Amino acid sequence: MSIIIIDNSPTDQEQLKFLLNLGGYFELVFSDSIEDAFKRLDIDGSQDNSEKYDLILIDIFMKGIDGIDTCRRIKSVEHLKDIPLIVVTKDISMENMLTAFEAGAADYISKPLDNKIELLPRVSSALKLKAEMETRKIREKELLKMTVLLEESNKKLQNANEMLKSMAAIDSLTNVANRRYFNNFYQKEWKRSVRLKFPITILMVDIDYFKDYNDIYGHQQGDECLKRFAHALKSIPRRPGDLVARYGGEEFIILLPDTDTEGAVVICKLIQEKVARLKLEHSGSLISSQLTFSTGIATMTPDNDNTPESLIAVADKALYQAKTEGRNRYEVYNHET
Repeated sequence: MSIIIIDNSPTDQEQLKFLLNLGGYFELVFSDSIEDAFKRLDIDGSQDNSEKYDLILIDIFMKGIDGIDTCRRIKSVEHLKDIPLIVVTKDISMENMLTAFEAGAADYISKPLDNKIELLPRVSSALKLKAEMETRKIREKELLKMTVLLEESNKKLQNANEMLKSMAAIDSLTNVANRRYFNNFYQKEWKRSVRLKFPITILMVDIDYFKDYNDIYGHQQGDECLKRFAHALKSIPRRPGDLVARYGGEEFIILLPDTDTEGAVVICKLIQEKVARLKLEHSGSLISSQLTFSTGIATMTPDNDNTPESLIAVADKALYQAKTEGRNRYEVYNHET
């Protein structure tokens, strides 16, 4: 433990040295002037390699100084504010003693120092308090670091969970919703349409002669075709409730809440134009030199007598009709008739 003693009395310095050595404190530095003490304490922070002290003992009644102001100055410095300061001086009034404590003094010991064995337990107490404060600061820093790391870990975990959630909802090949996500989303929209009495429309979409496409161009090119086709489907519906999903193989399903048959037909025609602009060659098609698709459209205003599956079933019937009628077309199933 390093202790700096600010005192210009040789006699008092010797007595302090004797008492402190008696207590096992040998790292002692003596300053007989405030100027020297301030230099050793690096009061202005200009010395990068200044000595570090664990305790300051000061006589506030040295000639030519304002001891109370000196205490305030020392305790105002960032790297010195946590070093305990003990006033060792002649008897002072209660008012001055309180002023010294207000200025930052941790304890007070009166002179003369003859047989002042009480100095040792007070020094020991001040040093223990400083050590506890340093330990607490270290723990606080460690706790803050752990808190930051925990927040970062939680953020990473949240991002990972979001990614997993997204992966569970998205078809990995086409990057549109998968069938499982569609089913969950569709159930919620169906209930909402029942409650609000809004129409809901399903488009069942199937690429024409896709098996022949795979046979001719290979599965790798077939996968690329599915990606581009899905992107074309996804680019048309715009509202938050609209959903495009891969239903299976080359079959896709489009959910259009609060949409009547006329609106669905407009969407279907836009998709036809979009896919036509892709100009995907399909030499195996019996109806066109380019990739085409067939669509079944079904609209229903849900009520408690219907089920979500019933709308999909009639949309599938309309799709079958479109294929039967020659493909590359859409057919509308009118539930009312």
